Amino acid sequence: MSAWDNPAEMLTRADTARALGDTALAYQMYARASEINPQDAAAWRGRAETCANPDEALVSYAYANALAPQDQTLKQTLDASVAQRLTTQNSNDAPLLVAMGQELAEVGLTTEAHAFFQRATNLDETSTDAWVWLAGLEPDKDKQTEYLNQALALNPRDSRARAGLLALKPPAPPSPTVTEARAQELAAASQAQAESSMERLRKLREASASTPPPAQPAPAAAPTFTPTSTPAPAPVAPQPAANNTMRYVLLGLLALVVLLLFAGIFLLLTQ
Repeated sequence: MSAWDNPAEMLTRADTARALGDTALAYQMYARASEINPQDAAAWRGRAETCANPDEALVSYAYANALAPQDQTLKQTLDASVAQRLTTQNSNDAPLLVAMGQELAEVGLTTEAHAFFQRATNLDETSTDAWVWLAGLEPDKDKQTEYLNQALALNPRDSRARAGLLALKPPAPPSPTVTEARAQELAAASQAQAESSMERLRKLREASASTPPPAQPAPAAAPTFTPTSTPAPAPVAPQPAANNTMRYVLLGLLALVVLLLFAGIFLLLTQ
């Protein structure tokens, strides 16, 4: 690994160059160290302290403070830089303030970022980006809605503002009228079904009660005989003997046919 790709080596050379009074070289080394290792708070702080551009220095202080929040001296230096930057009166600085606010928001310095976006809207009320970002960091929902509507008034096609307003809009509760009507409808249907079942049961009970029991056959009366009357002729009983005779005849004929059949077969076999 070359020295140019070694963050520790770059940081050491930056400190040496700074001690020798070569601020420009020290800045290059600190910048390179912060690029190789963005998690090094010392690299960002050294970059901020040797940077000639105050805006870049402020952002570098912000990164250093995000990595070392316990360093109170660093926090005080950052606060002084933010306060100094917000005193600008040039409306042309609004886009730059928005860009710096975005950098601060990305490292978690939301309070400072909010102040930058607020200042940007004061300098340029037509900055859609400033209104949208300001709404994103605003804790008050009413003000969020106000800022997003302001952004949409400037650019009706801004998808960020539309999405923000949709996110703020609470979900519509179910209509109580529809819910009550549905409950009444279900109750009426259930009652009708119950009444129908009770009516069918009642009809079945009535039908069962009105059906007379099956009539029992009357006992046969004992025959009476009158001495002076002529006795009625007895009914003719079936003649089982005749039926038996016919059955025997048919069986005999069938046996004869079978014998003739066997005789014919025998004659054919013997020839």
